[in-house]
Amino acid sequence: MKYQVLLFYKYVLVDDPQAEKQKQLDYFKKYNLKGRMIIAKEGINATLEGEITDTESYIQEMSKDKRFADIHWKKSEGNGKSFPKINIKVRPEIVSLGLKHDDFDPNQISGKYITAEELHDLYESGAEFYVIDMRNDYEQKVGHFESALLMPMKNFRELPELIESISHLKDKLVVTTCTGGIRCEKASGFLVKHGFTNVYQLYGGMHSYIEKYPDQHF
Repeated sequence: MKYQVLLFYKYVLVDDPQAEKQKQLDYFKKYNLKGRMIIAKEGINATLEGEITDTESYIQEMSKDKRFADIHWKKSEGNGKSFPKINIKVRPEIVSLGLKHDDFDPNQISGKYITAEELHDLYESGAEFYVIDMRNDYEQKVGHFESALLMPMKNFRELPELIESISHLKDKLVVTTCTGGIRCEKASGFLVKHGFTNVYQLYGGMHSYIEKYPDQHF
């Protein structure tokens, strides 16, 4: 048997997170999937594993729902042992910034998408732009984009404390980057909310770029 791991997220309005939790639980059981999922009113975030035929059936099932039809699925080979059980939780956010009173809905406020190809073209053009790495410092040490601004974070929730350090870029073209896209999206909205005027987010995160340009500008 061949197994597959799916990693995905989607910022989209989920009117009833508890009802969505039950629906997802039914899907997990129907397709023999294991993994973890966070559901909030602002969207869904998950990593799961199953046999390839089952994970592909799950993708088809999800694609029938117009809210999830354009999810960017990240697929990798599994071993059938990535997750011991089903873990689906309802929370206030699908990725936590801990903003409390300063929180916002990424479905309403976010940066514009930039594709891997478009970012590569920016690098090749020599235009002025700034890549802001929204991962933690451990991830940054593994590798990062050429000339990226590395936010000195142990945890994504530290971003609000660091935004003043990049305030001089409010009128510059900035691109938020992260591993898979979810933190880029939340971070881009946070920058827009705080007065940054030309904000982009890397669609699909660094994974999407490295797949196409593994040895260029990284």
